[in-house]
Amino acid sequence: MYEAIFLSLKVTGISTLITSFLGIITAYIFSKHDFRGKSILETLFLMPIALPPTVVGYLIMLGIGRKSMFGQILYKNFGINILFTWQAACIAAIVVSFPLIYQNAKNAFTYVGEDVKDAARVDGACELKLFWFIIIPIALNGIIGGVILAFVRALGEFGATLIVAGNIPGQTQTIPLLIYFSIGSGDNRTANILVILIMVISMSLVLVTNKLLKRNEITKESSE
Repeated sequence: MYEAIFLSLKVTGISTLITSFLGIITAYIFSKHDFRGKSILETLFLMPIALPPTVVGYLIMLGIGRKSMFGQILYKNFGINILFTWQAACIAAIVVSFPLIYQNAKNAFTYVGEDVKDAARVDGACELKLFWFIIIPIALNGIIGGVILAFVRALGEFGATLIVAGNIPGQTQTIPLLIYFSIGSGDNRTANILVILIMVISMSLVLVTNKLLKRNEITKESSE
């Protein structure tokens, strides 16, 4: 049980860091620029929310498996097979949680008024300084809310993880997988402990997110 808890926190932590970086940068670029194909790309970004987790897992398997171009390059040059490893669980967590950080960060960036940006430019701020010292602080609550939601989503990921990483105790068995197989084997004690643990973590983080988003709404109203 402790191995599953440690592995879940490891996979969730790493995937959240990667997702946060990719999601925030992508959200900023997409909130700032309009270009051909933008709506199609955004639809692809958000698809993991709409698709069943098993479908998402199958698509990931097609993308990183030994028969894929990416999988063949890794295996032939480095002898690496990602499927059924904790790294595959990380990839699954990244894919399913990315839409949450992307959408929340993008919404947060829209709270920053153009008049604030123009004033900063008049004062001599370059685009990099404008991003780090003006836009990020104003949008911070919304961004943190998205990061928390992405963390919770990654922590509870089950379907895609089972397909691409399997259920190998000590290697790829995360909390949701252990809960499922504990119920199937009649080990209700382990299932109950893990269910309570994941509920406490998730509920606490969601409460924090709600407070941050509410604070963001107040900030938006006061700026208007």
